[in-house]
Amino acid sequence: MTGTEVETEQVGSRTEPTPSGSGPTANKPRRRMPAGLAGVLGFLLGAALTAGLVVGAAFTLRDDFRDAIWRTVLDNLNPFTTGEVDRSETPVLVSIQDLARFVAAEAQYEVLVDLENDVKYVPSWLAGERIVLAVNGSVDAYVDFRDLDEDAIEISDDGTTVTVTLPEPELAEPRIDLDASRALTEDRGLVDRVGDLFASDTDARQEALATAQDRISDAAAGSDLDERARANTTSTLQAMLSPLGYDQVVVEFG
Repeated sequence: MTGTEVETEQVGSRTEPTPSGSGPTANKPRRRMPAGLAGVLGFLLGAALTAGLVVGAAFTLRDDFRDAIWRTVLDNLNPFTTGEVDRSETPVLVSIQDLARFVAAEAQYEVLVDLENDVKYVPSWLAGERIVLAVNGSVDAYVDFRDLDEDAIEISDDGTTVTVTLPEPELAEPRIDLDASRALTEDRGLVDRVGDLFASDTDARQEALATAQDRISDAAAGSDLDERARANTTSTLQAMLSPLGYDQVVVEFG
């Protein structure tokens, strides 16, 4: 065998490279991520996304809403948070009364009450008190229809005139509007302040309110509120009875 033939055989016996995907390693299965690890990673990813959404929503809220949320959280975590327990009972009906009052006029009043209680020979800074209240109230003028009977209404023979006899208008008790009333000055001496530690000082305020109620009642009695009530009642009855076919509606008080 010549050298040329030997070289030719060696070249022909060279092993060709194994194609990709074939050979002894081609049939080995690929490694997969364990199911438990995949579940944990999925949970962490979902939690991260949820936290991002919550944080983004929190930043989009207004300041007052964020403050309200923080206050709610802090209140729930505070072991000394106070609460209200309502043990009130159901209201019990004491009495019921049918009313037939026609409120014909109303007057609004505001009165300034200045009451001062001094102790003789003792300076005001030591003993005594002064309270100044601006009190708002109202008074109604009404006509009571409860005692009206058949004789209160009289129709003329020709049926063109109706006469209604009513009682005189009355003034109701003044109603004090506590929401609109306010205290301007409330000074007390040292002794009275010490007494307030053991008992609330409500007598002076009640006395001031009672004084205001009396003054409002006197002002209403000295006004033309009753005359306005007569005029308004007359015009109301005329408007109600004229469409019934009466040419004249007469309203008398007495």
